[in-house]
Amino acid sequence: MRFSLSPRWMGVRSMRVRMTGLFALFVALLMLASGAAVARREARRAERRTSEILQVALERAQAEMQEADEDKVSLLQAVQSDAAEISAGGLILMVATSDDVLWKSRQHAPSWPDVGDHWRYRTLARDGQILILAHDWETVEEELQETTLTLWALGVLVVLSTTLGAWLVVGKTLSPLEKLAAQAQNASIEAPQVRLESPSSDAEMRHLTTTLNDLLSRLEKESQARGRFYAAASHELRTPIQALLGQVDVAQSRPRTLEQHETILAQLGHEVERLAALTQDLLQLNALEMRQNQAPPERLDLKQWVERALWEQNAAIEERNLHLETFLQPCEILAPSAHLSMLLRNLLENAVKYATAGTVLELKMECLPEGARLTIWNACKLASQEDLSSWFEPFFRPDSSRNSQTGGNGLGLSVVASLARANGWKVALKPQNGGVLVEVSIAD
Repeated sequence: MRFSLSPRWMGVRSMRVRMTGLFALFVALLMLASGAAVARREARRAERRTSEILQVALERAQAEMQEADEDKVSLLQAVQSDAAEISAGGLILMVATSDDVLWKSRQHAPSWPDVGDHWRYRTLARDGQILILAHDWETVEEELQETTLTLWALGVLVVLSTTLGAWLVVGKTLSPLEKLAAQAQNASIEAPQVRLESPSSDAEMRHLTTTLNDLLSRLEKESQARGRFYAAASHELRTPIQALLGQVDVAQSRPRTLEQHETILAQLGHEVERLAALTQDLLQLNALEMRQNQAPPERLDLKQWVERALWEQNAAIEERNLHLETFLQPCEILAPSAHLSMLLRNLLENAVKYATAGTVLELKMECLPEGARLTIWNACKLASQEDLSSWFEPFFRPDSSRNSQTGGNGLGLSVVASLARANGWKVALKPQNGGVLVEVSIAD
């Protein structure tokens, strides 16, 4: 098993270093608190055990003193005769006056009257003499210090071993991320289509890889769509420009009459209008995509705006002999008026333009608690299994053979989709009853 120790894994900002450091700090604090608690508990236990030994010895000495009173024996004589029994448990016995030691059971004994901090003792006074029962606390302190040092050494060992273990475990856990980054880097160099493979079987890593692949797929599709947009835009702009240049060359090729120049100027005017409309749509589409056309929302009567958009399409509807069927409910929405007008104009213009002549054009508007829903249906020929989502791509035309008849530039539905994204609306295309149903949900 090999773990990378590259600089990016060793820096302070490295996740591996931070996680290992935090874990080591947590273990160190835990061991410090545990060691201090154990040391304190052992000290209290030693104090309690020493106090119990002294108390038992004191009670035994009191019993012996009572017998000594009956036998008329002095305190020193009684202690000397029963020293072995009273001093059970390693105690040191001393008999002293207020300022002098008369007798002690061992050479190593505390001074009197200043006993010091290294002894624990009890006293019993009788007839001007004092019995001192002392326990050597310095030995206990040394044992406690050894126990504490052992605990600290064990704590250091535990911290070091857990830090090393955490470093290896975190490195093993994070190593798939480095492999995933290497995949992305190598794939981006070798091929434009990036597809990542999960470097481990962990559910989290598979989910991350799937999410990244979905993102890359969307980016790839958007890149391809943008490439198609640029190619189509250059083609669409080149066509009217070449037509203008060709007609200008024809006009300049030989002298012509006034009527012929007027005819050529009319043709030039038509191409200029087409070029101006295309340029305007391109600028509008770019502004929507770049969020540069954010108009303030207003309280609008949607039914009134739909009727106005229908009135603008009356001539085209009559020209194509379409039978209009409408069902419009009164409804107020909060929306930018310019965006709403543009949306309705493009939807109705496309519906009328691509509807089969002499068929029915249906338009319904429902007022819902969350907003409004607008549906437009027109009869038209659809190729089998046609992907209607591609209709929202710039310059897409369902029937390229009818370009000269419709005169469109293929940007209408792209503008509609951009308007919907900019305002949080939803727009969808569905094949229905031998035609296409456009459904727009406008949230209030």
